[in-house]
Amino acid sequence: MTLSPQEWDQMAGVLQRMQNDGWFGYFADIHNREFNNIHGNDNFFPWHRRFLRDFEEVGQRYDPDFAVPFWDELRDSRNPAGSPVLTDRRVGGNGFGDCVRDGLQQGWTMSFPGPHCLVRGYDRGGQMQSWYSPEFVFSMMQRYNDMHGFRENIEFTLHGSVHLGVGGDMATLYSSNDFIFFLHHANLDRLWDQWQSWGHQWTMDGRNHAGNSIGLNSGLPHYGDAVGSTMQLGVNRMCFRYAGTGSRRKSGNSLALVSTPPPGRGATSAEADLEKLPLPVLQKWFPALVNSARGNAPAGAAAGTNTTRSTSGSSGRLVGHFLVYPAPLTDAWVGMHRFDRNKVAKTMEEAREFVDVLNRAGYRSPY
Repeated sequence: MTLSPQEWDQMAGVLQRMQNDGWFGYFADIHNREFNNIHGNDNFFPWHRRFLRDFEEVGQRYDPDFAVPFWDELRDSRNPAGSPVLTDRRVGGNGFGDCVRDGLQQGWTMSFPGPHCLVRGYDRGGQMQSWYSPEFVFSMMQRYNDMHGFRENIEFTLHGSVHLGVGGDMATLYSSNDFIFFLHHANLDRLWDQWQSWGHQWTMDGRNHAGNSIGLNSGLPHYGDAVGSTMQLGVNRMCFRYAGTGSRRKSGNSLALVSTPPPGRGATSAEADLEKLPLPVLQKWFPALVNSARGNAPAGAAAGTNTTRSTSGSSGRLVGHFLVYPAPLTDAWVGMHRFDRNKVAKTMEEAREFVDVLNRAGYRSPY
């Protein structure tokens, strides 16, 4: 959303040339062939970072200034179908289970797996189910300090809900036909980069699709590059950075770095609302905020005991929004990814509990 019309048009021109020369089909084929090697295991983040960079490097053959932007989709999570990203001026909107009718890829014939128009079909017909809130993703980023736990929870939640919400090609093994794929995965990669900066720069544990341990020297599927070559942005081939990072980058108290607050709600205001949650809620869901909440408690008051939200207006009425239940993964999606169904069910239950707990505590989201 920060790209100027001229910047968007410059990027769109490169994408059209890449499509004309068969590159979208090339990348869709790779993603399709490697699907089981890069989902449901801990190659997920480093492989997709390498894939994004590969796509970007091809674009830079046409224009050295080409870069893949990220979509701060968490900001649109309450009503995804209403996002200004999904409009004719940008990537276009719903195809209602058929061809995309407007936007960047209108009229394109995709070549993989065979000639077809780009298809989208929102998961609720003309609308989409809500995605995961910035607060929930912020919570996950604090609660999981290992790559396996962090990756699994992102893959079970935000990753899947966006793919399923958009539908069509995005809900297939060749989802990279849709440029939304790259906007989405750039944002997931940005969140990984943020998590890395909170003390996890070189954290790589877990296992690959065959159950073998993954380390920094392990080779990435298809590319063969070492996992460690993807771990640090701004170094060697990973020659890019994400906008919005600053002096607060290394702090776990950085909701605004997870998703940009709406106009009028800066980082300090958005995080102060969370810090006023009851202490047991903070300890369970936002452990990185516990110390800052204690430091901000009024003299003589216990941290987390003030249940008056700073989202109250001048009339004293609460402003902001209740959190809403996010979209669960479908059984077909779980099967396609070979996820552990019990683990998915547990994560879905946890996400609903999070909504219930924060709503009961009087929290109102600025998003």
